[in-house]
Amino acid sequence: MTRTDNHTIEIEEVKTARQLRQFIGFPYRFYRDDPNWVPPLRLTQRQLFASKHPFWTKNPHRFFLARRDGRYVGRIAAFVNREHNAHFSTRDGFFGYLEAENDAGLFHTLLDSATGFLLQQDCTHVIGPMNFDIHNELGVLVEGFGAPPYFMLTYNPPYYDEQLRAQGWQKLKDFYAYTLERPQFVPSPRMERVAQALSARHGIRVRHPDMKQFRQELEHFHAIYNDAFADHWGFVPIPRDEFVLLAKDMKSIIDPRLVLVAEYQGEPIAFLLCLPNLNEVLLRIRNGRLLPTGFFKILAAGKTIKTVRVITAAVKQAHRHRGIGALLYPALMANALQAGYQRGELSWVDEDNEVMNSIAGELGAVVYKTYRLYRKEVRKAGEP
Repeated sequence: MTRTDNHTIEIEEVKTARQLRQFIGFPYRFYRDDPNWVPPLRLTQRQLFASKHPFWTKNPHRFFLARRDGRYVGRIAAFVNREHNAHFSTRDGFFGYLEAENDAGLFHTLLDSATGFLLQQDCTHVIGPMNFDIHNELGVLVEGFGAPPYFMLTYNPPYYDEQLRAQGWQKLKDFYAYTLERPQFVPSPRMERVAQALSARHGIRVRHPDMKQFRQELEHFHAIYNDAFADHWGFVPIPRDEFVLLAKDMKSIIDPRLVLVAEYQGEPIAFLLCLPNLNEVLLRIRNGRLLPTGFFKILAAGKTIKTVRVITAAVKQAHRHRGIGALLYPALMANALQAGYQRGELSWVDEDNEVMNSIAGELGAVVYKTYRLYRKEVRKAGEP
C-alpha cells in the first residue's frame, strides 16, 4: 500500500473473474466523458484478456488494479515476452494497458507493482507501454490530443508523459501518425514513373486479395511480413497462430479494394494493408457493448466510414531495391478516391524509418500525432 495525499492506494493482483471484469471495465468509466477516447468492443477485450489467448499462455504475466477509498483508480499489466528476449538475447520485461488518474503516487504504485513482478522474472530493463507486443498497440500519446485515434491506436490524457518521466522512465522511441487529406490522394510524378517502369520492365503485377482463399492469402502475408521487417527496430517474427488471430479480428472490416498484393513472376513479394477506420463506428458505442443497440449501430454506420488507416506496407527484403511502394501507394490512393474515402492516416511510423518517413513526405502527408515508448533499467534490492 502507498500513502498519497492522506489517501491509501491499494494494489490488487487480478486473480478472480470479478477482478478481471473490473480490469477490463476500468477504461469505460475512466474515459466516460472524454469524446476523443474510442471504446473498444467489450467482446474483443474479453477475448484479449482470456487466459487461453496464445500470448498469455506462452509468457509470464500479471494484471494489477489500484484502488483508493474503495474506488478503482488505475490498472496496469506486466509481462515477459519470451520470444522477444530469445530473439534479441535480452532480459526485458514489459508493461502495458496502463490507465491511471493524474496522481504521482498512483503512477509510482502501479509501475512499482509491474516492475516488482518483472524483477522476480530476472528482467534487467522494462519497456512500455506495449499492448502486448510490437505487432499491436503501443506507446503513450504525447502529441495530437485534438482528435480521436484511428483503429488499433492508443489514446490517453496528456499528463501520462509527464508522470512517466517523473518516475524515471526515459524515451526509447517515438512513432508518428501521418494524416493525408483527399486532395492529396495523388501520386508524385516520380512515383508514377517508377510504377510504370515496374509494370512494363519487370512485369510486377498488383492485385487484390482473394477473400474466398483468405487462409491461403494469410500464408503469403505471414511469410512476407516476417521477412520484410526482420531488420526493423524491435521486430520479432510473429508466430503463425498469433498472426492468424490478429487477421481474424481484421477480416470482418477489410475492404478488399484497400488491400493490395504485388507479385513478381507469379510469386507474392509484397502487400499493402489499409483498413477502413472502424473507430468512426466505435465512437458511437460508448459502453462498448454490442447489445442491445451496438450491433445495429455498427451495421448502420459501417457503410458510412470515410477515413482509412494504412497499417503496413511489407516488401520482401530481396525486392526492396525495386521501389515497390511507388507501385502500391498510387494504386491504393486511386482505389480510395473511387470508393469515396475522404482522409487517410499512415501509422505508426518509427521516427528512424527513413524510407517510410520519406514516402510519407512525398505523398504530402504531415505528422499530426506522436506516440512514445519508454524504457527503464531495474535492479533488485542490494544489486549494484
